[in-house]
Amino acid sequence: MDKQKLRSIMKEKRQALSPKTFSLYNQNILSKVLSHPRIQEAKIIGCYVSLPGEVDTFNMIEKLLTEKRICVPKVIGNEMEFYEIHSFNDLQEGCFHVLEPFNCVKICPQEIDCMLVPLLAYDQDNYRVGYGKGYYDRYFQKKFQGYKIGLAYSFQYVDHIDYDEFDQPLNEIIHEVS
Repeated sequence: MDKQKLRSIMKEKRQALSPKTFSLYNQNILSKVLSHPRIQEAKIIGCYVSLPGEVDTFNMIEKLLTEKRICVPKVIGNEMEFYEIHSFNDLQEGCFHVLEPFNCVKICPQEIDCMLVPLLAYDQDNYRVGYGKGYYDRYFQKKFQGYKIGLAYSFQYVDHIDYDEFDQPLNEIIHEVS
């Protein structure tokens, strides 16, 4: 299946979740992330700021900020950079209506110990389908050496994703199923 069709199908599946199910799935994922050894060991964690329908990162960021240094992405042209935040007050609406950091310190890719990554679909080899702009794949090629964790719902799994030489697999996927 081509990636564009897969994106469409997964967006529809996400929209079909009831608010109660969505909340329960997000609580399970949050618990797994907070107890994950790579997260507990990390000094600096990169994390996306979620949009409606994505695995919710607002509670995650709020809890992680109490113990860790957190950086979030900002799109600049065709590239994405990560900036350290100290609270949600460091964010304002930016590219694609995503909350992005402003007046924050840029964090180099090699400084980030662990990255929490959004996705629309994933496969058994931890390849992901994102939104199609390639921001994360390009960012991971910039001397990023940290551990890459995709955050997903189990229904986003597919048997195989056709990938090219630019696609970067994740180290692991965390979803709501035990």
